[in-house]
Amino acid sequence: HSFDIQIPGAGQGLFTKGCARQFPKTAHGDVGAFDCGSNYGGCNTKEGCARLPEELRSGCEWRYDWLRWLSEGGQTNNPYVKFRRVRCPAQLVEISGSAPDDDAEYPDVSLTA
Repeated sequence: HSFDIQIPGAGQGLFTKGCARQFPKTAHGDVGAFDCGSNYGGCNTKEGCARLPEELRSGCEWRYDWLRWLSEGGQTNNPYVKFRRVRCPAQLVEISGSAPDDDAEYPDVSLTA
């Protein structure tokens, strides 16, 4: 299985209004400030992360430091993961005020399992 991770500086795709709305002082009409001008793929170097708002830079740099973007010719685009459904964490239930109807049928979150 694979899934997309929304990483700062990794490209906004079709959705270019969210970052500009959240960080209006950074955008100044330049939506490319959030993905180095490349909606699909984003910044090609870690140095490009400096173009992002300060609050987003560490997330952009994570892409190069931990995820190792482009270290294998860009093959880390959508990480493959092993996953399983778990019970919705109490913190999320508290924030959202809701839980799935079948939540009790699934195990609690365990980082060791």
